[in-house]
Amino acid sequence: MSLPRAIPAVLALAFAAGPPQAGRTAHPDAQWFGGAGLGLFLHWGLSSVDGRIDLSWGMMAETPWDRGAFKLAPEQYFRLAERFKPDKYSPDLWLQAAKKAGFRYAVLTARHHEGFALWPSAFGEFSTKNHLGGQDLLKPYVEACRKAGLKVGLYYSPPDWYYNRHRMSFRYRGQGDAGPAFGLRHEPVMLPNPSPEERRKWDEGFHAYIRGQVEELLTRYGKIDLIWFDGGPAAITVERIRELQPGIVINPRMHGKGDFQTPEVHFPKERPQGWWELCSIWNSGGWGYTAKENYRSTASVLAEFVKVRAWGGNLLVNMGPRPNGELPEVAYQRLAEFGDWMKHSGTAVMDVAPGPETAAANVPVTRRDRVWYLHALPGMKEAVRVGGAGRPAEARLLRTGAAVPFRHEGETLTVEIPAEQRSALVDVVAVRF
Repeated sequence: MSLPRAIPAVLALAFAAGPPQAGRTAHPDAQWFGGAGLGLFLHWGLSSVDGRIDLSWGMMAETPWDRGAFKLAPEQYFRLAERFKPDKYSPDLWLQAAKKAGFRYAVLTARHHEGFALWPSAFGEFSTKNHLGGQDLLKPYVEACRKAGLKVGLYYSPPDWYYNRHRMSFRYRGQGDAGPAFGLRHEPVMLPNPSPEERRKWDEGFHAYIRGQVEELLTRYGKIDLIWFDGGPAAITVERIRELQPGIVINPRMHGKGDFQTPEVHFPKERPQGWWELCSIWNSGGWGYTAKENYRSTASVLAEFVKVRAWGGNLLVNMGPRPNGELPEVAYQRLAEFGDWMKHSGTAVMDVAPGPETAAANVPVTRRDRVWYLHALPGMKEAVRVGGAGRPAEARLLRTGAAVPFRHEGETLTVEIPAEQRSALVDVVAVRF
């Protein structure tokens, strides 16, 4: 899977922000997030119509993380709205499958950087108000979340490349890059040079537009459990958001502070403190839908998941629906495989505490009461070793319930999982002390 190796400048706020825990919400309706464990990210938008480009970033030329990838000029990209016809939109099927697999919340892209809103917004001129006959694609999603018993999350991008299409470059610029700006056909252009007063008026209008759309999201659909911003400007205050949705959980990517930290794709080098969530990609080729419909293996995602849980975080893993509103068959297959693993080993990753930071282990460790769960990753050949664990009473493989041999020498516990008992996925040994 090809993943971004550089941080997009427009999203730099997300990574520059320090730990947001000091101002974390104490509202009782928000406390579910700390132990949620598993969420489904759903990136859906106009790029799915083409099927070769990533959502929004497919119109940005010369992005350093996928040089040589197919690009669509913004003028052509925006016209995809004319062909976007989700006549098989099936959020009930998506979310029932996710619930069965053990997911606890979902986050859908209400509006990505491309600027196309999936609801008939009264603000702006690029939404289902102008296309699809005013169809609201968010309402069925919210209702499907509630029906499935999942917490409702909405993604919203303050950067809007349609709104700002005549005032921005569609050529990615790295630090110190003095190259030309690109226009709507990826042609070199001279960008406007507004006066301070003109800039102020434009910014006021843009902020009012963002604020209006966010307030629509927070007032049209009943209780919203989580809002997932992706850049600036911070056109609406945290206080106003909580006034409209007192129990909501807010990520830090708009304001530079929030209720949890959001590392993206790459696992953090150090264990984050407090609430945190790794957002990652299950479908390969980018965040949005691509016609190749390649998905990472279940083994790969499970390995990532148990690492996140061993450090007390949540995994928000992404799938990209087709332009007609269906999830690909391979997505349902992966969810079913994941759910089968959760049936026998989910107790090791849900409603557990992270492994102690002082324990030296060669595998991810989670724990509950007197039981530690040792997660042998796919392909691991060596014995499982944990330091500082004390002397156990028994060790059993969760998948089968079979006892596995162990020895305790000095401060080190060694567990030998017989080769014939290993699977192609994560194998969990429950050690009872």
